[in-house]
Amino acid sequence: MRLVTNKELSTFRILPFDLYNESNMKILSAGEVLTAGKLIMLKNHPKIYTEDFSNEAINDSQDVSNDNNRTKLMNFSYEMMDISDFETVINTDCVVKQEEQIRVKYYYKKILDLFNQHYYKEGLEKLYPLVRVITSNIYMRVQRAQKGSEIRFMGEYEICHPLNVGILSGLIAKKLEYNLTDVEHIILAGILHDIGKFQITLEDKSALLTNNEEEVKEHTTIGYGIIKNELNLPENIALVALEHHENNDGSGYPQGLSSDYITEMSQIINVANYYDNLACNRTIFHVTCNRDVLRTMLEVGTKRFSAKILYTFIHMFNYDDAKEFDKMID
Repeated sequence: MRLVTNKELSTFRILPFDLYNESNMKILSAGEVLTAGKLIMLKNHPKIYTEDFSNEAINDSQDVSNDNNRTKLMNFSYEMMDISDFETVINTDCVVKQEEQIRVKYYYKKILDLFNQHYYKEGLEKLYPLVRVITSNIYMRVQRAQKGSEIRFMGEYEICHPLNVGILSGLIAKKLEYNLTDVEHIILAGILHDIGKFQITLEDKSALLTNNEEEVKEHTTIGYGIIKNELNLPENIALVALEHHENNDGSGYPQGLSSDYITEMSQIINVANYYDNLACNRTIFHVTCNRDVLRTMLEVGTKRFSAKILYTFIHMFNYDDAKEFDKMID
């Protein structure tokens, strides 16, 4: 048997060999995905062993496992997915039909599975068709919505939040008369704005964002690096990941930029991001309906947001949108 270190295990996405404890009992099997939770569990064992394979055999095994896993994860398309077994929360007031809400969320969940395994380029390949669905099918309906609550996907935060930020950012850009290519870039940037969080493990993912803020601040610079180096996307999209927590008065992070030093695309995503986090009750402000959200954003005002973008966004919706969020879900 060969002793295995935690440092060695952390280099694998897919475990290429069986693992045993000191009593020769198997604790993990070859082919399992090495999640953060499993790596933490393995640290509790004083010593971990595997059969004595050569390094070449281990590398070959890892490559085959990774290829098989990537192929399995990529085996889906938007139109051909079977959504019958996917259970999710539905916004019953949304202008997007319920079946399409399910399809969009399930498709994006599968993209998240790729990102979670750090298959970033493969996830991006699947993301482009979703952007096209948003600019065509989804926008045909949401552009007629008079209320912000009629647009949002509701339910699983990790799925709904990036989708909502992408959709709302694109609507702001359309209102500001951006061309179609730039609208698509903003939708893509909105969906990817938090991609850096895939490399951060939070102790309490359900906590308010403010409780985790010091822990997650790095996601901006991490996300910038992923978009630039892993996805090879343009600088303006990467800057959204870096700057979407910068504030108009210079109080944000990571660079403390202010006003015109923040790109306009990042300012748009900042408004959409803050709006959806308020509506998801992920901030210190407790809200029950869309009217509460808009009122809070106006109170925060130009200290955080560009006046042009904030008021463009506020004027997109009926302020008297007072139906409670928990009465809109099925």
